[in-house]
Amino acid sequence: MRIPWLKVLPWMITIGIFAIIFSRIPLPEVIAALRQVRLWPYFALMVPYSLIYCLVDSFVLTQAVAWFHRRVPYRRLLPVRASSYILSLLNPGLGQGGVALYVHRREHIPFLALAGTMLFLIVLEVCQLALYAAIGIVAFYSHLIAAFAPFYIGFSAIIGLGLWLIHQGTEPLEKFAARFGRRLPLSDASLLATLRQARWHHYLLTLLYKAPNFLFAVVLHYFALQLFDVHVPFTRLFALLPVVFLVASLPVTVAHLGTSQAAWLYFFSAYGQESQILAYSLVAHVTFMVLNSLIGLAFLPLALQDLSAADAALPASDDPHPTQTPETPEA
Repeated sequence: MRIPWLKVLPWMITIGIFAIIFSRIPLPEVIAALRQVRLWPYFALMVPYSLIYCLVDSFVLTQAVAWFHRRVPYRRLLPVRASSYILSLLNPGLGQGGVALYVHRREHIPFLALAGTMLFLIVLEVCQLALYAAIGIVAFYSHLIAAFAPFYIGFSAIIGLGLWLIHQGTEPLEKFAARFGRRLPLSDASLLATLRQARWHHYLLTLLYKAPNFLFAVVLHYFALQLFDVHVPFTRLFALLPVVFLVASLPVTVAHLGTSQAAWLYFFSAYGQESQILAYSLVAHVTFMVLNSLIGLAFLPLALQDLSAADAALPASDDPHPTQTPETPEA
């Protein structure tokens, strides 16, 4: 971010995408589609989903911290996981870093080790979406296998090579970074420790624990789209919604806007008017972010109070974060 043009690049890409979209779809048509929406039934679907998403997300975080560090009660991690959604409005990475910093201060676990655990969860989120997309394509749209094969070959190669390098130790990665004038803060107990410690059952269980959020998302969008007079088959949503989420997660636009709308239009324009699909993608995106932020605001006082109480309970010493020997977690 020290390079000036990188600061404005996401804004330029976002504006460019929307300029292309609105050159095809007149803005008055989108506004007209928004006016026809039944908002109360829509919010009746979105509010429970946002709450379930937060609860499941917090459970996954609790399990990961227990596996790779030590057990921390769910009730202590729920407020910080919810509050981090406020930071995620600015930048998703900032939200994940906020969780790592909070748990570091609250539980006195090394910060880089926690950041590595958040990295583990991010990688599994991407893998989950790729997995469900593959299942849906193979099961329901086998004629698309050839079109998606290059992506999966490249994706598998990148993930496999990355994990192999990580398990080789820090030296190959540090040499690679040095070629670009960078120094990686790597050690046995730091950023990549979680990915080195993770075993196959950690990956499988994390995917299993995350599954309800994806399945609820498919059900939500299936019914919510109908409120916008867009009727997408359930199997189509199951197969291609993960691809939409993957495209939307690319860190190239502001608040993931633009890429998400383009993906919705590309994959689902055959099932309704483009103005209705664009209206839905905008409303769904903004509503989910706003509801998550409201949940975060509701939990923020509890998170701050808990952190203040933990700081006040620290013994007076020169080291505000005394070193603790973590318990050996049960798999």
